[in-house]
Amino acid sequence: MAPIALDAASFLGCVFESLGFGLMTVMSGFTLRALLGNGRQRTTLVTSRNRRLLVVLSLIWILSAAHWTINVYRAYSAFMLFPEGPVAFYNTLSLSSYTARNTVYCMLTVLADGFAVYRAYVVWQRKWWIAIVPAILLVGTLVTGIGVIYTFTRVTPGNVVFIAEVVPWVTSYVTMTLATNVVCTSLIALRIIRNRMSFSPVGLARNSRDPLWTSLIIILESAALYSSALIVLIVLYLLGSNAQYVALDITVSSIGIAFVLIILRVTLGLSSDAQSNGGGSTSDASRLARSANLSVNVARLVEVNRDQYSDIGTGKNGPVVGRESDSGSFRGNAHSKLPV
Repeated sequence: MAPIALDAASFLGCVFESLGFGLMTVMSGFTLRALLGNGRQRTTLVTSRNRRLLVVLSLIWILSAAHWTINVYRAYSAFMLFPEGPVAFYNTLSLSSYTARNTVYCMLTVLADGFAVYRAYVVWQRKWWIAIVPAILLVGTLVTGIGVIYTFTRVTPGNVVFIAEVVPWVTSYVTMTLATNVVCTSLIALRIIRNRMSFSPVGLARNSRDPLWTSLIIILESAALYSSALIVLIVLYLLGSNAQYVALDITVSSIGIAFVLIILRVTLGLSSDAQSNGGGSTSDASRLARSANLSVNVARLVEVNRDQYSDIGTGKNGPVVGRESDSGSFRGNAHSKLPV
């Protein structure tokens, strides 16, 4: 099969990014509504933690929109305005539009990786030593990203992105952000598994309604989406294929989509549980309260007001979920919940 041409790859990348950005925008709208709630729920769902999520979500959307806008502008300039044609345009790496595009991409990856580091830090009860390796990788991502941007501005017109002085910076940058994503996801997954094992004595069933395993699946699936895009990108780049332009633009969309997926699925999961258990017994309400708290604490995504559940109290040894019901049945304590 003949290699893909530079202008064709750049155009396809713009098309796929447009589709991905549209999907992300729709999902962001649903996520915004889920986080803000409606009517009576608004006062219980809009918390300081959710406000932080809204800020990060807004920044990711703004940066994704900026990258997409620059890409569309570059495509228009290449095919309609540049006198030497699209190939010459895309081979001119020192253009201000190309520098702006790379800068926005670097900001987007650092923001997403920074939030992943923060999430791992919080899930591990804010233990500073947990964040050492992820923080070093995050700084490495920032430094190599700046190196990529600067190196491209020094490349003479007519050279391609695969020249010797650029390759080490690009490969280091992609490798750093991939490593940050893998390490943070592994830390979060390890914490979830440890807490799942600690819940075994209280009979937390291993099924589709288990909030810990559900949270683990959500996080792993979202991380796999972004990691897969990065792996494809680095492989295509090292092979010297112009298809890496397509992979790069898809990666931009995957960052936002992966982030939104985590928030949206956890939020809607809690909402559906609440609706399906609304007419249940007191025991059902207790299990719902415990599930809600676990999902919230594990993923650090949504905070549910504990006051809305009558079965949650506070014991001397920490939060207690469950009490003896009118029928005499007893619902056990959740001694090993993740910290708020």
